[in-house]
Amino acid sequence: MAEKEVQVKLRLRSDSAANWLKANPVLLAGEIGIETDTGKMKVGNGQAKWRVLPYLITGMTQAEILDCFCPVGSVKVTATNANPEGYVGGVWERIQTDGSALYYWERKA
Repeated sequence: MAEKEVQVKLRLRSDSAANWLKANPVLLAGEIGIETDTGKMKVGNGQAKWRVLPYLITGMTQAEILDCFCPVGSVKVTATNANPEGYVGGVWERIQTDGSALYYWERKA
């Protein structure tokens, strides 16, 4: 069988530690969940809830996680006019609205 190279963007499930604890979801087997404020990660097994899954050891700082998942120049779409700096980190600037209830933010630093 011939190999074929494709370009894809992969987005992992992420939220703050407090939100993970509040929701306490069951991650799919092999699904990765990331705490955006601590940099800690867990991998689901399809059965155990978030609170009982062990953490992976990553050693990544919050800034490194931000650079990995929201690099400078990336655009985030929000449903509110709340700047993502407060919950994601980094420096964001609103670049446009599309006349609907959506707001577009570009990461500047």
